[in-house]
Amino acid sequence: MNSIRFHLSFALVVVLVAVLAFVSFRTADRAEDLIVPEIGQKAETAARSVASLVERGLAVGIPLNELVGLDTYLSGVVEKNVGLSRIAILGPDGEPLYAAGTGTALEGARVPITPGDTGADAADTSVQVVIDLDPAYASSVVYRLWIDLAIVMVVTALVALELVYISFGVGVYGAIEGMELRLQSLRRGDLSAHQPVEAASVFGRLAGRFDARLNALTERFRSALSAARRRGDAVVEAALGTLRKQYRLGELFGASPVTVVAVRAPLFVFMLAEELTRPFLPIYIQRLSSPIAGLSPEVVISLPMVVFLAIVALAQPLLGTVTERTGRRRAMMTGAALGAAGYVATAFAFDLLGLTIARAVTAVGFAFVFVAAQGFVIDSTSSRQRTRGMAVFVGAILVAGMCGPPIGGILADRLGMSAAFIAAGVLAAASLILTALSLPRVDRDKTRAPMIHWRDFALTLGTYRLAGLFFLCALPAKVILVAVCFFLVPLHLEALGNDPATIGRMLMIYPLAMVVLVPLFASFADRVERRGLLVTLGGLIAGAGALLMTIGADNIYVIAVMLLVLGIGQAMSITPQSALVGEYGAPLAGKVNESSLYGIFRLIERIGNALGPIIAGALLGLYGFATTAILIGAIVAAGAVVFGLTVAVRREAGGAEIEGNTA
Repeated sequence: MNSIRFHLSFALVVVLVAVLAFVSFRTADRAEDLIVPEIGQKAETAARSVASLVERGLAVGIPLNELVGLDTYLSGVVEKNVGLSRIAILGPDGEPLYAAGTGTALEGARVPITPGDTGADAADTSVQVVIDLDPAYASSVVYRLWIDLAIVMVVTALVALELVYISFGVGVYGAIEGMELRLQSLRRGDLSAHQPVEAASVFGRLAGRFDARLNALTERFRSALSAARRRGDAVVEAALGTLRKQYRLGELFGASPVTVVAVRAPLFVFMLAEELTRPFLPIYIQRLSSPIAGLSPEVVISLPMVVFLAIVALAQPLLGTVTERTGRRRAMMTGAALGAAGYVATAFAFDLLGLTIARAVTAVGFAFVFVAAQGFVIDSTSSRQRTRGMAVFVGAILVAGMCGPPIGGILADRLGMSAAFIAAGVLAAASLILTALSLPRVDRDKTRAPMIHWRDFALTLGTYRLAGLFFLCALPAKVILVAVCFFLVPLHLEALGNDPATIGRMLMIYPLAMVVLVPLFASFADRVERRGLLVTLGGLIAGAGALLMTIGADNIYVIAVMLLVLGIGQAMSITPQSALVGEYGAPLAGKVNESSLYGIFRLIERIGNALGPIIAGALLGLYGFATTAILIGAIVAAGAVVFGLTVAVRREAGGAEIEGNTA
């Protein structure tokens, strides 16, 4: 909480949110005053249209009380025009001759019907069309507006934090971080030297003055130590040695400066482009799809998603070496360009084949960006800095996952899905520009990462604990995430009549739970050292969340709780899973390197991603939304139980073995 960066970011967010809150309040406060007259004008237009229709009937000689089908027509007008509650045609006595809807005290329009060419006296046919307005409609619009404004404020605050990285730049941000590290070291009595930082900013100059004083102190210490050695004064030399050990005088903190922040802005913007499409991608595919013999419509809808995820899964293990050879910067720019082309092509696709090809191009771009960004983090950090570097990498992805769906839903609802895909293409192009501006042109010389060999697969999957972790926990976790959260929920909510903006708000629940809870569960897992138990409980909770569909699959609030429970379960298990890979793979040291071990783990996870839509599509065509979600949840929970039993049996066997050896 004493972080300089935290205080700067917090101050920026507070000012920004305060301004947005004021603007939002003024907007929402005036919204109802603007909406009611608009609804009244719409009611006036509808009333005149109905009056004109009745007048044409009267003009051809049809008696007023014999207009067949008018009630049905009025019902259609009420249904098609939100905000209208009732339409009635009142006779000369004021009693309704025809009516549809429910009457209210809020009258919106009253239009007289003239007799036309019938020759009747207008005074004797004082017939009128009266429309009543729905008094709750304006309030509901304002309510939804408040929700959208609140989400925009949250998203803006998160984007503002990312703008800190972009606007400060690597040099300024590095100077802030460098000064922060110096103060933290000084607070704990660590007087080791730090890597130099760019001196162009105030923080850089302050860090330079700090280093100058520390270097002067270190030189005086070395002079005193040299003098003691020349005199042969062992007592003074021992005392100075104790001081050096205690305060780390003359040592260097960190093997290299942290430059990971350079990749955060382009990575965040690119991932935001993909996340924009989450709320409406299955719906967009559904509208472009056409029947394929032998496949259900639901499976057909899943095919472009399966192609995308399969390419990402299979390409990433191969691209590590490619991005090293071509350079991380060039690889990220290539991926961003392919992504931009893919999103724009998706916007203009006119059939399922064109859409699938466009998504395939996007997938190659996505894989390039992901692997190159991850490789840049590894290249730019020492082993001591790796955790902080990966936190920057993962943080950019999680924040994009929170910001993208609600914004994408709003764009699709207001401008259309094609326009939202074009917006994603613009973001991918912006990522290309940010990559060109942020990342260094020349990569550091690195030893080429080893490729994964078939022998590595055999040894890794031959270890039953690793195989259990991979296939009972990691793979099902990704299946339920993609199948339920990204495929089933958008399609089902759209079928219930929800717009893309509502779907986007719903899909924000899962990443929000992840952002908040992953650090908490990661810290807890490190303290309790019961990672296997956490992975088991996480899988059980995630699977149990889908069982909530037995309560009410058509209730949007029940679906929201399911997504929240899914996020809690995944947050509980995601970090312990990664830690268990290293723990269970320790006996393979010398046979399978750590990079290959984790590469196999990530590959199996991504295979789960690719299987999610096809499994969900096949089950959806057979059983419907609720049963499909319940079946997938039950499989995930069952896998977690089997894994938990395996861990428990192994622990008991290990304990018995220890007791036997002791005896």
